[in-house]
Amino acid sequence: MKNFQLLLFFLPLFAAAQDGNLVLNPGFEKLLPDAPLKPCAYMPNGETFDRSVANWTTYRFMTPDLIDWKPDAYGECFFPKPHGGDRAVGIITYHPRHDTGRHHDFHELVMGQLRMPLVYGKKYRIEMYVNQSDATGLHHLQGLYGEKRDIRPTASGNLGVLFIYDKNHRLEADEKPQFLVKEPIVTAKEEWKLISGTFTADREHTYFMIGNFGKDEDTPTTLKNPAQIDSFNMKQNNTVDKIKRVAYYLIDDIRIVPADAPAPPQQPDISTALKTKKAYTFRNVNFETAKWDLQPPALPELDGLAAFLKENPTVKVEIGGHTDDVGNDTDNQLLSQNRAESVANYLIANGIAAARISYKGYGETQPIAPNTSAAGRLQNRRVECKVL
Repeated sequence: MKNFQLLLFFLPLFAAAQDGNLVLNPGFEKLLPDAPLKPCAYMPNGETFDRSVANWTTYRFMTPDLIDWKPDAYGECFFPKPHGGDRAVGIITYHPRHDTGRHHDFHELVMGQLRMPLVYGKKYRIEMYVNQSDATGLHHLQGLYGEKRDIRPTASGNLGVLFIYDKNHRLEADEKPQFLVKEPIVTAKEEWKLISGTFTADREHTYFMIGNFGKDEDTPTTLKNPAQIDSFNMKQNNTVDKIKRVAYYLIDDIRIVPADAPAPPQQPDISTALKTKKAYTFRNVNFETAKWDLQPPALPELDGLAAFLKENPTVKVEIGGHTDDVGNDTDNQLLSQNRAESVANYLIANGIAAARISYKGYGETQPIAPNTSAAGRLQNRRVECKVL
């Protein structure tokens, strides 16, 4: 049975060119033929990454993770849910050499491709969604060093984007990314933070790399007493006895456009949508596979709906759940019903009279797009609110 999700209002892959986005495969959704990709798993090596996703590669066979957010053999997925679609990329941006006994810090880089070269001297805007996942960093290093080791996840800074002309470019020690977030990027467990900025093209670049291009000793973090940790680690002869520090980030939905390009269309707020269109499709009401428990990112939108209903005491609404056509019809209908009921129960618990809230699961019976593509199925997996 297909995991039921809401409709996320970001531009699908086929619309990327229409909104001016120069990034090919900006959400990592397009895979290569016969991709050796396993659901909810780390990349075993850089070659697996390079053989899995279209328009993206590793730098010198590093091991960033192409996250395919589907349940594993145990029905779980320990990665945070991607910002959009089913996939995101995960990279280590901070893992000091003092912790590993290496001669260099351990960072992972991914390299993407542009639809056309940048124009020299032209100003561009870059946007990407980032999620700090301490739990993933901890899980990752526990698999390498053991569960009883002292591992300290952290937020880190120095996340940059380096634009390059040749995909075989070899990094030099003094190279500076054209776009850089210097301070640590801190997010909540399920929060995706939009980071953005502008840069001026210094060459007709066709490729770009994302990661930490600096040294960890110069990278800001949220760790306490990093100098004391360095001192402790340098005294340990055995690598496994050293304190391990790590920053792990998920990256998704990257957008690079001319700085003067119009912003992509935005979903109207709940109040405006319900007053004008009498309907609203939730953006952040996500659910885990085969479950209907509300997740923390859903609460701001649901609180917004509750506030609208309190301000308009005569309005009655229906919460409707919808799926795509993948899976058993009966199961899809029941799952959509249960998830719509979860939303209704939250509203009632927050002071909205039950008589004003109805809910219904429509399963796959009301598609708004063809179910013949991933983009179409994504649009059909949604939770809606309609004014009665």
